Amino acid sequence: MSNNDRVSDPLIYADAHSDAPMEYLENGSTPRHRRKARPWVPMVAGLVTFVIVLLGVGVVAGDWVERNLEMRQLITQIEVSERAMASTQVDVADAIQAFRANPQPTAADQATLDDALKAAAAKGLEGVKYGGQLVESASVAPWHKDIKAAQKAYLAHNHAWQEYLGAASTDVTEFGKHQDAVNSTFAAAEAPMRAAVPRPDLFSLMPRVNVIYAADPTAADGSGQQA
Repeated sequence: MSNNDRVSDPLIYADAHSDAPMEYLENGSTPRHRRKARPWVPMVAGLVTFVIVLLGVGVVAGDWVERNLEMRQLITQIEVSERAMASTQVDVADAIQAFRANPQPTAADQATLDDALKAAAAKGLEGVKYGGQLVESASVAPWHKDIKAAQKAYLAHNHAWQEYLGAASTDVTEFGKHQDAVNSTFAAAEAPMRAAVPRPDLFSLMPRVNVIYAADPTAADGSGQQA
């Protein structure tokens, strides 16, 4: 066989001059090299999956911590509002007790009582309004709708107190009336507040909610004080 005959046959030429593995198509087309295996591909895919899962867990955990922080702030502000309300009740009760201690109160005694009650209402209004501002300023992420609902429900209670004390600061007979709006909004805020406490409860917030709702709402939240 001549040199020309050998070069003209590509299969024989490739077989004679290349150690690389060859793959021949059944239809006789030009051969191609086999693709080498890539053992690192499954490892990279697994690593990517692990990172995605890890990020997802991190997002969920981060949101849980954020919920706990938001609810802790909200409850702390609510407690400021509640203390202002309780302080007002103490001031009103003290004024009435001092008046009743006199077995034969005079018109001057009644005037003194009225002044004390108006002063207690004005002072209480200032404190309750401040507490309401704190509750309203508590930062809550828009997607934390349960905490937003708790915030809105309690603000309705705080505003009912403001209306009550605003009226009582000029008309002391308000202290002798049953405050339906005050009591109903207090009761209505309980379920949303409890529902908004995250589980698990990172900062033991539920016991603090229990303290807020431990007292008789009628006695604690402005039903009429008889003067």
